[in-house]
Amino acid sequence: MSPNYLKFINEAHKIAKKNFGNSFPNPVVGCLIAKKNKLISKAVTNISGRPHAEEIALKKAGKRATGATMYVTLEPCFHNSINGSCVDQILRAGIKEIYISTKDPDKRTNSKSIKKLKLNKVNVIYGLHEEKTLLLNKFFFHSIKNKRPYTKIKMAISKDQKIAWKNYKSKWISNSKSREYAHYLRSKSQAILTTSKTIIKDNPRFTIRIKDKKIKHLPIIIIDNSLNTPINSRVMNERHNKRIIIFTFTKNKLKVNKFVTLGCEVIIFKKNSKGYMSLKKIFKKLYLLKISDLLVEAGGIFFSNLIYERLVDEIHLFQAEFDIGKKGIPMLINKKISDLDLMLIKKKKITNNYYYKYSVLK
Repeated sequence: MSPNYLKFINEAHKIAKKNFGNSFPNPVVGCLIAKKNKLISKAVTNISGRPHAEEIALKKAGKRATGATMYVTLEPCFHNSINGSCVDQILRAGIKEIYISTKDPDKRTNSKSIKKLKLNKVNVIYGLHEEKTLLLNKFFFHSIKNKRPYTKIKMAISKDQKIAWKNYKSKWISNSKSREYAHYLRSKSQAILTTSKTIIKDNPRFTIRIKDKKIKHLPIIIIDNSLNTPINSRVMNERHNKRIIIFTFTKNKLKVNKFVTLGCEVIIFKKNSKGYMSLKKIFKKLYLLKISDLLVEAGGIFFSNLIYERLVDEIHLFQAEFDIGKKGIPMLINKKISDLDLMLIKKKKITNNYYYKYSVLK
């Protein structure tokens, strides 16, 4: 066993963490290759998930990989890619020892790569700082286990847990620093889920902006029962290079074709017994579309429905220090945040706002 294995596996986690948010739908993985305890190469999963970290690190190392040791935060893939599976590339390169943080839960790989490496006389050690990989890529492990996206709620609320005044004329509840942090949350998400009602009321852009500069468009998923999203809304006008998926139950061909012509993906679902589309079925469909991480930006009714359907995993609240009053629009229907089964993960003050991060307990 290498005397510096913890140093190298920690460095692999460190470089993976720095690049989180760029590899969706794949997990972000860090990989180092060393020989005689000297670093030869290092890499992380490439943008959009390919190539994998191991493939990049092996390419950088070249012939120096023969007889070397690899440190990787997730079991190398067993399934095929353009250059073959990562495990086959590792064997071809002549890696003699590999340290792995945790097994890959994907059934295409799960334990298969570890078994193949061992059969080919590669020394395999796994289970090193497993919790770091599980925490960093919780969306990946969660989505595979539950067959739905890992779902985060983001909301700005008043001290009395309202999201707007009754007339919806309020523009901002959170301050500018909180909004900057909200853009950071977007940047660490795969897609944004919203409703046509939110687009009609707020006309958001849903872009990622850092210091008022647009740097990224995320896929936008819209729940729109009757296809009422305005064509002249900001989301639709700024749709270039952006994937827009709309779930609806309308069969009006003129409406459907109008959005399809604009490049949107329109998915028609049947109404359930309550006259709505099944959120659970929508989430299952999103998983099949390789959407494994969602940031929800919508109103209190939609938030409440997600809570009641047990589809929320994480809640991010930006709370102001003022009350809106009884006539305000509540963040939850007939409930307070204290009524939910939550674990507080993080709390900090952002000028005159408080930021709370909760994990939803199952």
